[in-house]
Amino acid sequence: MRDAPAVVCDRVSKTYVAAAGSVVALHAVDLDVDAGTIAALVGRSGSGKSTLLRLIASLDEPDAGRITVLARDVTALRRQALRQYRRTCAAYVAQRAAASLVPHLTVREQLGAARADVAARLGLAARLDARAEQLSGGEQARAALAVALARDTPVLLLDEPTAELDRSAARLVVDALATAASEGRTIVVTTHDDDLLALASATIDLAPAGEPLPTAARRPVVDAPTVLRVRGVRKAYRGTFAVADASLDVRRGELAVLLGRSGSGKSTLLMAIGRFLRPDSGSITVEGAGADGAPPWRTVAYLAQRFALLPELSVRENVELPLRLSHARDDARVTELLAQLALDDLADRNPGEISIGQQQRAALARAVVCRPSLLVADEPTSHQDRESAGLVWDALSAAADGGTACLVATHEETAAAHAARTWRIDDGRVTPGS
Repeated sequence: MRDAPAVVCDRVSKTYVAAAGSVVALHAVDLDVDAGTIAALVGRSGSGKSTLLRLIASLDEPDAGRITVLARDVTALRRQALRQYRRTCAAYVAQRAAASLVPHLTVREQLGAARADVAARLGLAARLDARAEQLSGGEQARAALAVALARDTPVLLLDEPTAELDRSAARLVVDALATAASEGRTIVVTTHDDDLLALASATIDLAPAGEPLPTAARRPVVDAPTVLRVRGVRKAYRGTFAVADASLDVRRGELAVLLGRSGSGKSTLLMAIGRFLRPDSGSITVEGAGADGAPPWRTVAYLAQRFALLPELSVRENVELPLRLSHARDDARVTELLAQLALDDLADRNPGEISIGQQQRAALARAVVCRPSLLVADEPTSHQDRESAGLVWDALSAAADGGTACLVATHEETAAAHAARTWRIDDGRVTPGS
């Protein structure tokens, strides 16, 4: 006789009511997950994957339906019973990994002295005494997972745990989750990662996506002037080089890709190019920077891994904000970008009312709305399903066609197919790609 499923969702629905109108996140979703197995929630951006995970974690309540975890009706829990469930039954790791870490504590302090081995298995042995702000995005993701694993809860709820990881780091996560499942833990994970999907015993598609359109590699730009020139840039933290003697250049109208694993120095170099930190040595030159009083968002646009959308503004208002700050108006341009990135139906919603993937696309639209001379984008497809990632690459290609020099940093090797030129960064050292 089959044992009762560890996690059961019975006709679960959730609607968010916002100023722009009601948003149906989930409608009558059914889900059964057997104990000691891995279930993968898939679907296009905005299909409700993260919402369902939060409902199972009891961080939000469904409008209809019932959720049972280990024979416990989660939807009926209140106060002390609810706190006990979150503490001892289900560990939840958010898509924004830093939200699952205590900022003023080191990784070691959050794990407990006896569980440092968990972090070591995830490649973090040398980062145990670092706080969240001192970790790269990929290291934060692994640290948050390590803390969740160390809690030894029977259920793990993970939102895109490998989204910001290169393949070698993602492999460590996949292996750790396979081990956890073999030890009897039940795992529900949202993901677009093929290796995680192969590991899952069940895959639940909340909203099937269409096939992504093939994208041809861009031809190298030869005769255009150089917009970005980086020469011999170095940046060290406490004596350890994050960027060591980096040199590269990007021409007008060129889409270039900087490939590197998590923690390789990609984000540090992009922050230096975007003037968010000062390098210790070397030079960074951007054509037209500071010329004719041009505001920085018309010269250098920076799309970070943290999107910094203003929560009180709608999606449309966030996208058009750089135009307003430069005393310009281009409604047609804003409308074009919203449509291009499949955000037109979400234009009147606030960032908190849309998915992380949709927020990322809105931040990209805001970055390119003023047609900057240079765009630097840090992992712009990390929170995108395959179809939505195609929209992002199309928007980047369109920006390059319009004359913007685009430098995209990513761990995704497939990104090279979209680039006119590739560069690689490893331990802070940049070399031309093959």
